[in-house]
Amino acid sequence: MNEFQERLQELLIENELSRLQLSKKIGISFETLNGYFNKDFYPEISIAVKISKYFNCSLSYLLGESEEFKNNERNELTFNETLKMLLKKNKLSPEKLMATLNMSEANYYRWQKGKTKPSMSSVIAIAKYFDVSIDYLVYEYIK
Repeated sequence: MNEFQERLQELLIENELSRLQLSKKIGISFETLNGYFNKDFYPEISIAVKISKYFNCSLSYLLGESEEFKNNERNELTFNETLKMLLKKNKLSPEKLMATLNMSEANYYRWQKGKTKPSMSSVIAIAKYFDVSIDYLVYEYIK
């Protein structure tokens, strides 16, 4: 099990909730939720946000990137604006970030144009790289 799977299982047990009950409460299919336990991948941002809001915990906690259950870090910028600001603050080019994190150039530019959202794996890697919380990086989706 990855850290997300472990945290989600712990939250279900602590709240005496089944996977089926949670899937109904957050409006996703049981198959989708159950898939997170059977395969080693993360949910897309919108589903991770639904789960964290339901349990009233931070995304960073839910995804196993922090021991802090709550995160009060706020950011009024969009993901794209935040990423641009972090790149500028760290005097780093997008190309250097992509190379360092082994990210696809096509995906990066799709995010910048608003055509797609980054995968949760990419968000986690970027948050770790810049030493910011996942919640701070994708706050626009949490509001």
